[in-house]
Parts: sequence; C-alpha cells; structure tokens
Amino acid sequence: MKRLFYEKMRKIPFFLIAIFALPLHAQSLEEARQLYLNKDFAAALPAFATAVKTSPKNASYNQWYGACLVETGCAAEAAPYLEFAASKNIPEAHNYLGKMYFAKYQFDKAKDAYEQYRRALLDDNNTARAAEAALLTERATRAARMLSRCEDVQIIDSIVVEKSGFIAAFRLGEDSGTLEETGNSAVYENELGDRRVFGKTAADGFTKLFSQSKIREQWADERQLALPSDSACDLNYPFLMPDGLTIYFASDGNGSIGGYDLFVSRFNLNNDSWLAPSQLGMPFNSIYNDYLLAIDEVNDVGYFASDRFQPEGRVVVYTFIPNEEITPIGEDGEDAHLAERAMITSISDTWKPDFNRTAFLENLKSSLDKNTKSKAKSFSFVIDDNTIYYALEDFKSDAAKDAFRRSEELKKTVESLEDQLDTQREEWRGASASRRESLKTAIKSNETRLESLFEDLHKALKETRNKEINFLKTSK
Repeated sequence: MKRLFYEKMRKIPFFLIAIFALPLHAQSLEEARQLYLNKDFAAALPAFATAVKTSPKNASYNQWYGACLVETGCAAEAAPYLEFAASKNIPEAHNYLGKMYFAKYQFDKAKDAYEQYRRALLDDNNTARAAEAALLTERATRAARMLSRCEDVQIIDSIVVEKSGFIAAFRLGEDSGTLEETGNSAVYENELGDRRVFGKTAADGFTKLFSQSKIREQWADERQLALPSDSACDLNYPFLMPDGLTIYFASDGNGSIGGYDLFVSRFNLNNDSWLAPSQLGMPFNSIYNDYLLAIDEVNDVGYFASDRFQPEGRVVVYTFIPNEEITPIGEDGEDAHLAERAMITSISDTWKPDFNRTAFLENLKSSLDKNTKSKAKSFSFVIDDNTIYYALEDFKSDAAKDAFRRSEELKKTVESLEDQLDTQREEWRGASASRRESLKTAIKSNETRLESLFEDLHKALKETRNKEINFLKTSK
C-alpha cells in the first residue's frame, strides 16, 4: 500500500505539491523522523516521499526516503536516492546501499558499500559502529564467495506451508528414519527407533543439539553433541544420516550469512569427536533463515526448508535431487544468472534437458506409499564410514563379536539398574523421614554405579568397532 501511495504521488502535478505541501511539510517531516527513529519505516515513507519531491537535492531527505524504501521491501527503487545521499558523505546512505545490494544478491557491491560505511564512521571517530560495519563487510564477502560457487542442483518441487508444522512436508522412506516437530525444534529418530537427536535449550540459554539412546523401551543417556561451534549461537533442526556419522543442522552462528544457515559435520571414529561444521553453499543457504535439510538415500531425494521471500510465519519446502558430488554452476555463469539460481527464482530453470519431472514425482510417491523396508534388522551398529552391521552374523572378528555381546550385557544391566532406581525413587516419595534417608543413600549409590556403567558401555562399543576394523584391515 505504501508503494502504491508513492506511485500515486508521482502523478500529482508538482505545482500542487509545492502549494499544499509546504505548510504541512515541517510538521509531517518531524513526525516522520520520529517514526524513522522508532523503525516504523512504512508509516514514515509518505512524508519522506513528499520531502524528497519538494527538495530533491536535500541529501538527508534522500537518505531517509531510500532507507524507508529498503526497509519496506522496495529496494529496487531506492538506488538513486541512496547513491545521491552517499555522494554527499552521509554514512547511513552507504549502510543502506549495502543493505539494498545485499537484498538483491549483488554481494560485491554490498561489500564495497559497507566498506565505505566503515570508513565514513571512522572519519567521524565512531569506532564502535565502524566495528559493526566491518562485520557487515565480512558477511557480504562470505556471501559473494558462496554465490560464486552456487551448486547446480535440480529442484523438482516446492510447497509453501505454515512454519508451525512444516516438517510434515518432509516425506522420508522408513530406511531414512523419522522427523517430528517439537516446540521450535525437530526430533530425528533413526530407522531402528533406538537413537534420536534433537534441539534443546542448554545451560547457557542457547539451543544446542542432544542425543539419546533407547534402553529397555526408555529414552536414556541424554548427552549434548560436542559439535565445534561458536559458543553464543543456536544449533537446531538436526538430521542424522543412516550411517550415524553425518549430521545436518541449522545454526545462526559459525559464519552464518542470514539468520539460520545449514551446516554439515561428520563424526571422526579415530578420536570419537565431531569435525568442525562445514557451511552448505547456495542455493541451500540464503540471506534468510534456512532451517532443515534431510536426504532420503534410498529414494534419491532430499528436502530443505527456508523462509526466503516468504511472509511472516510461512516457509517454503523444496524437494531436490542430491548430487553425488558438489557441482558448481560454472565460472562462465553470469552474476545475474547465478543470483537467480541462488535465490531459486524458478525451479524449472534447474532441470536438466532430459529430466522427466512428472515421472520422477510419480515414482517417488509410489515408493513412499509402499512404505516397506529392504532388510530385516535386529540392531544398527556403525563400523566405519561405509559399513553398518544389522545382525550378529555380520561380524567377521570373533573378538569384536565378543565385545559386542559384552556391550549387550551391559545394556541389560543398565536397564535393570534403571528399573531399580525408578522403584526406589517412587518408594522415596511416600516413605517416612527415616526410610527416606536410607533410600537416599541407596539411590545415590545406584546413580553413581549407573554413570560408571554408561562409561563401560561406551568403552565396550568402541572396543567392538576397533577390533572389527583392525581385523578387516589385517585380513585383506
């Protein structure tokens, strides 16, 4: 509506504006400046439109008007006003030029504008805001680098849904596990239903990723994933690949270029630690929030969700065909073409010439509707990056098989002790004061023993893996 108002204003004869605007100009402009300072840009826009019309050479009016256009989603119209104000050395004009170019995926221009903004602030001895401008320059630099490597990926479908409940649009085959929404996060559960990962508020107040194992039909052993990351940031919306070693998640830190970005990390079996997360490229990431990515390897399909170009409370879920290797669009791609592919302005532009989208979607639907598993499995145990065992007969090493049996016995002991603790805690609630003291000692002792058992279980599983890997190496 504000944009429509401005278009109408342009058609009003100039002499009428000159006659009628002057007596109202000072009052309306002062009100508009206050609205601007309160970040009510839409309400301030009409008065600044009038001001810049009556005084086109006033640099401040041009800056305010251009800033309001950027903030109200009319960045394409803001350039001449901001460029004029910038030529008059108004620092905020450079800031909004950077924001305008960034919104249009012209990241190199955004980088230059933010650098001009930083220098202008330094000239004014405003070092604190100059440091903030330097961060904007770095972000634009990262975005430009990401754009240059935009991946040539086929996006075969998209659907706009409410952000609340968007995970329901991720249709995965049973071999890929399940995703469910809980609050403002996702819970991923593996195909066997004995392991899950999820986002949860940690002790520092930020959302972090946690995992749990199911023991005796109860979720236990909750642990935070020790993913290397910025401390003051959220990690959320996890998806664990069937190998149990590769995790995709969203983070608003780690060099994000816009709210949540998508990252991937792998578990290093050699030292039992997660590798430093790698940021996914465009088009998976954008200057908006990109929430969740999941891949169904059996059906050769993936999904990711983003709120790019969407109104508040809505997200778009894209369906894509994963590449075996990252394939950039190419150095010969023009900047405008790269920007369109990165923004996903048209999913049909991503299709290969011989791609039959209709047939692919029909086959995908048929496969998902069958909802069958390819192999009966009694457990899932990751040996290395390429090997997962599902039955005791899969083990080649007798020593590894014995270690695995020992881990299974430890699991049973853990389950039994947890049952005993549950009984003791329940009894404590209705016990007398003297009985509570006795139970308190027993409960503490069992809790200490349970922690030790979890450590022993972890060691037994590690021993199983190492013995099997060593046996496989030496038997080649």
